[in-house]
Order: sequence, then C-alpha cells, then structure tokens
Amino acid sequence: MTYFKTIRLLAGHDLKLALKERSTLMWLFLMPPIFFYFIGTVTQGGVNIISDRSVGLVVENKDQAFLGEHLEARLRQNLFTITRPQDLELVAEGEKAPKVRKLTIPTNFTRDILAKQQVTLSFEGFSAGFSNDYDLIRIQKAAYTVLGDIIVATSNLEEGEALDAGAVRPFVSATRPTGLNVKPAGRRREIPSGFDQAIPGTLVMFTLLVLLTSGASMLVDERKKQLLRRLASTPFSRNQIVAGKWAGRMALAMVQIGFALLLGSFAFKMDWGSSLPMVLAILFAWGALCTSLALLLGSLAKSAGQAAGLGIFSTMVLAALGGCWWPIEIAPAWMQTLQLFTPTG
Repeated sequence: MTYFKTIRLLAGHDLKLALKERSTLMWLFLMPPIFFYFIGTVTQGGVNIISDRSVGLVVENKDQAFLGEHLEARLRQNLFTITRPQDLELVAEGEKAPKVRKLTIPTNFTRDILAKQQVTLSFEGFSAGFSNDYDLIRIQKAAYTVLGDIIVATSNLEEGEALDAGAVRPFVSATRPTGLNVKPAGRRREIPSGFDQAIPGTLVMFTLLVLLTSGASMLVDERKKQLLRRLASTPFSRNQIVAGKWAGRMALAMVQIGFALLLGSFAFKMDWGSSLPMVLAILFAWGALCTSLALLLGSLAKSAGQAAGLGIFSTMVLAALGGCWWPIEIAPAWMQTLQLFTPTG
C-alpha cells in the first residue's frame, strides 16, 4: 500500500466512525440551521446608517389636505417608499397580516396645525431596537422639517395672507446651502447584522466545537482502548498514522464547513462578498487549525469527558471573544483589539 493510500484509508475510517455518532450528526447538521435562524432573527435589527436604500412605509393619511401631502414628500426625502393601506395584499380569513411600518396622519392634521393646536402622529414599527429607532428618527426629522417649512413660509406671507400648498411646496425641491457627505473609511459598507453576522459566526464556532469535542474524544477513546498500540504494530509509519488521524478530522471539518456554506447560501441567501476564493482559503485554514487543536487536546486529555468539557469551554470563550455571537464592531475598543489575537477573531 502506497504512502498516501494508507493516509486515505486511516482518514476514511475515522470519518466514518465520526459520522456514525448521533451526537456528532446533531451538531453537524441539526444545530447549525437552528442557530442560524435563531441568532440571525434576533440580531437582524442592525442599522446601516450610511445606506441610501429606501424602506417601505405604509401611510394612512386621514388628513387629505396640503400639509399631509407635504409631510409625505418629506418622508420620501428621508428614504421612505410610501404605500397605502389599500395597496397591501389582501389577507385571507384566519391568516395573520404581514408586519409593516405604518404611520397614521390624523384627521384635520392641516387644520389643527394652522390653528396652532397640538397634533399627534402614530407610528407602528417592526420591533424595539436600533432599526426601529432609526425609522422613528427619520419620521421625526420629516415632521420637524415640515414644522420648519411652515415657520419660514409663514414669515414670508403678507399680512392677512393665508398659508397654502403653494407657499410650502417649493421647500421640498429647494437646494440646501450646505450638505454632509458621509462615507465609510474602509471596504466594509456596514456593520454586519442578522444572518450576515450569525451564519459566519456560527460556522466558525461549530467547526471548533465539533472538532474539540467529537474529534478529540475519538482520539482519547482510541488511546484508552489501546487501538493506537495496535496501529503501532502495523507496517504503517508514525508519520502516516498521524497524517491519517489529522486528515480524518480535517475531512470532518470540511463536512461542517461545506454544509454551513451550502445551507447559508441557499436557505438563508447569504452573500459571501466579492472575494469568495479568499473566504474559502481562510475557512480551509480555520479547519486545519481546529483539526490540529483537536489532535492536541485528544493527546493531552485523560478522558473523553474531560476532552469534551475542555472543548466546549474553550469554544464558548473563544466564540465570545472572537465576535461569533455579535458584531465585534459594537464591542469596546479593548475587546476589538483582543479579538485580533484570538483564532476565532
């Protein structure tokens, strides 16, 4: 048997044994999609403040006068695409209505403002969090801009002249004397959130977790059962045995990474960016590191339980410090610096 055929034989045998374990299969194929969905859904409220993309806003305009229309124009300037309640798809009886951003402009909105009476706008967002706060800030900005337009337009009126649509309409298209240009300082356009953060972070964490638990425990078990001593009596060299054990666990890492990549791409529509070959190269290097750590832990641990416990503890600590659970950009500066020195980071 040739040198590399021996390595392939040992690697294939170890991979088959690993895939027969129910706990390994659970962490390989069942838990990643659950974590993808749960963490991605919980953290999808991130805000892209530098985004120039409009978001949908259902506006129920009960006013039907010129200031209600002027407010809608200001909302469009603040990156809202306005639709009407009647434009929503009809919901069948018994089905839950889709969740939307909705702003209600009250009846007599124009009349009450002209009479200098307080009016209240009603806004219903998606949920609490940064995204909802950002929507609310833009709506408030539009409302206060309308108030500013009214003040300026009123000051330009002749005595006895009433405020009308013609007095405030030019302000919408007027050129601002000053502007603020905001752009990112690097290639990244925004802080990752939702599935963009959860899928890569969970992939990194689970690859390390599976290798430091299943991969290390298998080696401890082989030591306890004297299987490594039996291998020493075969015509295989020590280098072939070590390489075969390493390759088998590396194959397990590639199964984990490959499944996560396919699941993220097709089930969760993950965008891996413009440098996918480099992403794959980094993931291959990450799998190689996890494999080597698994062999190290499997060689030092005194029992399979100890290997699993140390593996889980190490994975949780490194995942938290490396930014696998949340975007590291939101952490304090000292944590962002520390992350650079962790393999998960």
